[in-house]
Amino acid sequence: MQNMEIKQSHDIQYYIHCFKKLRRDRKKGGAPHKPILLLSVIQLIKSGHITSNKIHLTPELVSIFKTNWTQLVNTDHHMLFPLPFYHMKSEPFWRLKANVGCERWVEAKSAMRTFANLNEA
Repeated sequence: MQNMEIKQSHDIQYYIHCFKKLRRDRKKGGAPHKPILLLSVIQLIKSGHITSNKIHLTPELVSIFKTNWTQLVNTDHHMLFPLPFYHMKSEPFWRLKANVGCERWVEAKSAMRTFANLNEA
């Protein structure tokens, strides 16, 4: 996967609204994957590891996602790092950009369940 892009054409109020309205599976109190990913991205922007609207798969992103998950999630959801990347495409501010030749992978929910597939696509 080349990268994910967050559209920057809106003000902060737009993103606050979108974050409050995230589409999440409501089982077990609501799937935490998208909020944990967004929190992780925000933290990496704040620390200077992310400096543009392109979100790359990096060891820092994986690490902060796992740390946030461990510290904040107290449900029996499974920590699947690749999961929110596929599902975030339903959000109006997030675009998933596939590597050349991997466009179909990005469309297949089952293909985006492993880190190896996410990274390659």
